[in-house]
Amino acid sequence: MLNLDMLPAAHGDCLWIEYGDGKQTRRILIDGGPAHTYATLRARILHLPPGTREFELLVITHIDGDHIEGIVRLLQDAEALQCMFKRIWFNGYPQLNRVPDPAGAPLGAQQGEMLGQLILQYEKRTGTPVWNKDLPDGLAMLDRASALPEVKLPGDCLLTLLSPDANRLLELKTAWDKVLRKAKWKSGDAATVMRALHASRTLKPLGDVLGDEGGDDDADLAGRFELPDPLGRDELAAPGDTLGGDEDAEPGGNAAFGSDTSEANGSSIALLLEFPAKDPAVRLLLAGDAWAGVLEASVDQLLAARGGSKLKLDAFKLPHHGSVANISPTLVDKLRCPRYLVSTSGAIFRHPHARAIDLLVDHSSAPGKTQLHFNYLSETTQAWADASDQAARKYVAEHPKGISLNW
Repeated sequence: MLNLDMLPAAHGDCLWIEYGDGKQTRRILIDGGPAHTYATLRARILHLPPGTREFELLVITHIDGDHIEGIVRLLQDAEALQCMFKRIWFNGYPQLNRVPDPAGAPLGAQQGEMLGQLILQYEKRTGTPVWNKDLPDGLAMLDRASALPEVKLPGDCLLTLLSPDANRLLELKTAWDKVLRKAKWKSGDAATVMRALHASRTLKPLGDVLGDEGGDDDADLAGRFELPDPLGRDELAAPGDTLGGDEDAEPGGNAAFGSDTSEANGSSIALLLEFPAKDPAVRLLLAGDAWAGVLEASVDQLLAARGGSKLKLDAFKLPHHGSVANISPTLVDKLRCPRYLVSTSGAIFRHPHARAIDLLVDHSSAPGKTQLHFNYLSETTQAWADASDQAARKYVAEHPKGISLNW
């Protein structure tokens, strides 16, 4: 049994995965969406009975706000929620400083610094080392001279790291440093980081849990996101990307395929999930916001090691919410995949891009009809709800509020 839910996280990602043998259910959480959608994730956790709110793995793919902010809030709430994480994978300042670099200076960025301090506090509070547990050298990074890193989770779930590589992390270090200098922060300065976190209204936790799922000041916020705008327009303004990205800097729908140059996206953790580990019944590519070129190189490496001309998948969670800059014809040609997952409301950056989705519809090599799964019906996804277009081009599309796939 394996279930994947794309929780409604506005323009961000929040993936809830459950797997098991029918006797025990295990969980993986990948990203937490932007701050203003945290109430949805929190409510999902509270639906679990106390004593079962446990995750084998929490992955924070990279430091952009639409992936990290909900986790910043969650880690502050974890004790009140009785929520436990056996592993937390995230490349923060301690990991970046271990990437070979002639400059060698300690670096960091604001929300990344906050999350790093919260992970350290979580480890101290629980007495359990979780930060990048089981990853080689405690670093989520590819060494192209070696095999792709693999980690087998309890319950027979195999994860293979597909991104980032060392070059992408070195580029992140430079960008991260610029953000800190502008803020006049010093990497690892816990007092400064925690003062800034406690002063932030948008990144605060929701307080004690006494059986209700609304929270304090965010009670009205939770209500708003129970019934989102059917066209995906967020009622609250969402912040830009953590490393200073804004709408003007984001590649538009006419950008070249695979043209993303964002340092934050380039550092994104991407994983191949296989369950069970031997003779997988389910194989998922969970791409975060990774660069197409990095993914393609990893797929080539995987095929060279395992054999075959195409990587067979059951589903591919598209990188960067279906941006044309994070997909390419050559990457698609290396995959044999029937299902493509898009997590976005279309807010802020108008994802997904039509050319990216049309590439999948027109060039997918999987047998049968291509299946598109959107977790919002929005202005940017409703074009693929057209039944006549689906029939003519031989694809199907689903647009629920929060998509759930089951195997």
